[in-house]
Formats: sequence, C-alpha cells, structure tokens
Amino acid sequence: MVNINPFYRGQAQARRAMSGPGPKATDARLKAMKEANAIPGVRVVPAREELRDSLVHYPTGRRFRSEGSVEWPNDRFTQRRLADGDIKLAEETEAKPAHGRRHSAE
Repeated sequence: MVNINPFYRGQAQARRAMSGPGPKATDARLKAMKEANAIPGVRVVPAREELRDSLVHYPTGRRFRSEGSVEWPNDRFTQRRLADGDIKLAEETEAKPAHGRRHSAE
C-alpha cells in the first residue's frame, strides 16, 4: 500500500532529518534577527493617577513608577490600553501647557 498523504514523512525524509542539525547560527546573524524582530517602544503615562498602581504591561510585567512615565513596547496590548483611554503617550502630555491656557502676546 502506498501512502499519498502529503504530510507523511517516509523513511528517506526521516533519515535526512535525523542526520543532525544544520549549520549553527552566527552571532552576527542572531544580532540581525533580534534587531529585525524588535518591537519599538513608546513612552506612556497613566490617564488618571489612581490607575498608576494597578496598570501593568502584562506581556513584559513592566509597572509604572511612583511618578513620571515608563516605556512599554508598542504592541497590541499597549494599543488596546491607548484605545481604552487608560494610558496616554508621554509626548502628548508634555507638549500641552500645564494649565491649558494660551498666553497672549499683548
């Protein structure tokens, strides 16, 4: 009987796979792969101060400090927290005036 399953590994394929691993990865290639797959970070602050103690970036376990901002990876978890309004980008809050009023040049 002949097996026509395309996912079947016959004896010839099994022997080839068991012959040993391929060439080892070089340090330069591992470094290039790490840089290519790196997720860029964003600096965020909590939207409300009472959320500071409870918000945690669960994929990495990063918490907020007692004051200031923290850098989180710009991944789906962070994007959902931004969409929910639980956190804000630090650049947006620093760019606005502290009291929210414009001074006239008069």
